[in-house]
Amino acid sequence: MRIRFLLLLVGGAVLGATNTGGGPAEYVIGNLNGISPGSEGVLALEDNRAVFRSGKAAFAIRYQDIHNAELGAKVNPPADAPAYKVWQLHKRIINRPVHRMLTMEFVDQQGSSQTMTLELEEAAAVDTMNVLDLKLGRKHRATNGEAWWGDSLWKTPANHNTVSPEPLGNPPSR
Repeated sequence: MRIRFLLLLVGGAVLGATNTGGGPAEYVIGNLNGISPGSEGVLALEDNRAVFRSGKAAFAIRYQDIHNAELGAKVNPPADAPAYKVWQLHKRIINRPVHRMLTMEFVDQQGSSQTMTLELEEAAAVDTMNVLDLKLGRKHRATNGEAWWGDSLWKTPANHNTVSPEPLGNPPSR
């Protein structure tokens, strides 16, 4: 019983820490050579580049080469179950993940402008966009010194902002 609980705890921690973006994706449209629309692959976000691997082809894009990245339309993928199989209709209705388009405009190694549109599950697309925003410098990680929306509603003299942006170890002088 203790071992099961420990495995559950460790597994939950590992799954919770894997919010790094990327994942299974489908190349929808773009002007990349060596890959055709409809090719399935995996988008991996590494430390200094994004890599899309599909079959034997791999496309590495450095973050500093990406000019624009944006989320596109939401798409409902077709159901795997045919309509005439009544016993599989639940697959057509329940638990169908919504997909979302992710478009990246970048410059390749030869200096030509490239565009790549990928279809990912919506959660993976949003996570990928958040990571790309951080890597591209469009968004900064939240710190404790930033204002909170509830401050305007519950601000009293007793609960003023107690979190200081000063580094830990340097107590504020009073």
